[in-house]
Amino acid sequence: MRREDYIAQFQAQCYLPAAGAAMNRFMTSYAGHAEQIHKTVIGQFDLFFRSIVRMQERRLLDTVHSVALSFPYSSLLCGNPCMIFEVYPDLPFLTSRLMQETFSAPWVFPDWDAFYEDLLHRTQKLGLGTAVRPPYIKSSMWDTARYVLHVVSTLLKAQMVDVEALSSFRGMKKADTFRLTFGEYMDWQRLIYAQLPPIDLFNRDEQEPLSFRVFRSAVYEDKTFEYLELDDARFTFCVFRNCLFRDSKLRDSRFNGCDFENCRFERVRLDGARFSGSKLLHIEMSEVKTNCMSPDSDTILGGFTTTDFVNCFLENVSITKSDYSASRFLGCQAKQLTTDASELSGSLELLQTQE
Repeated sequence: MRREDYIAQFQAQCYLPAAGAAMNRFMTSYAGHAEQIHKTVIGQFDLFFRSIVRMQERRLLDTVHSVALSFPYSSLLCGNPCMIFEVYPDLPFLTSRLMQETFSAPWVFPDWDAFYEDLLHRTQKLGLGTAVRPPYIKSSMWDTARYVLHVVSTLLKAQMVDVEALSSFRGMKKADTFRLTFGEYMDWQRLIYAQLPPIDLFNRDEQEPLSFRVFRSAVYEDKTFEYLELDDARFTFCVFRNCLFRDSKLRDSRFNGCDFENCRFERVRLDGARFSGSKLLHIEMSEVKTNCMSPDSDTILGGFTTTDFVNCFLENVSITKSDYSASRFLGCQAKQLTTDASELSGSLELLQTQE
């Protein structure tokens, strides 16, 4: 048998099942220690921002444009996984960093050695050891490491609400355009938080991105939100009247104290979105998705959090052909809530019974 055949057998019968098991262990470990990890990460952000504020008070650092969190793979090889926090005057790595601190992050890869031992055992059990040597086995592990980091970026993005509330973050002098990213050290970076200048949603340059934008006290009447990417956008005390949302992405978006009246949602992505203290009156939702783990979803760019309706009032709301299996309705009241051919979460089914 050719070496290419041995490699193919290794990939199918050793790497894929071992990588799947490693991912399951990571997610299980994270779920079991989520609260402690959250406190640790928020504390690290706080320490770093405090350092920035002190530097700014001493006039050793100007307004901050970009903060980059990076995971160096070399820290795995040294047995001490860590994250590097850096300040840049512009996009990460394209200019000289202005400040850097390193924090321990053992939770990112809690069983890296166990992953290798599992791969080695599977390889030897199938008699592939002569063709698939340890250096190749170790190199194959980096694909899983990269996927884990994409998951970590999503988990970190979900924590930005608490990061934003830190007094150290609020006290830090930030540029009008401020970005916070996470990724591999000296490689890809994913935007997980941004503060951007205000923009007129319906009177703008089409090249202007809408993600992470903030819209306050806006009134949208007889508007069509079509083919828009509004991921991570935040709407506060906005009114939507006689509006159509069609083929748009609202993943991880926030609607705080908003009113929706006579609106229709068609083929809209709401993965990780949150509606707080909002009213939804005479609403039709068709082919709406809240489940980022569905087969046709992008689980890397989507959120792993649920779509939440918190302290909302729903009246005459119709949900058809939609996936609401990853949604939560907490402290909500509903009148005339109907569903047809839709996947529902337990809390949505319970809300129906309480009308």
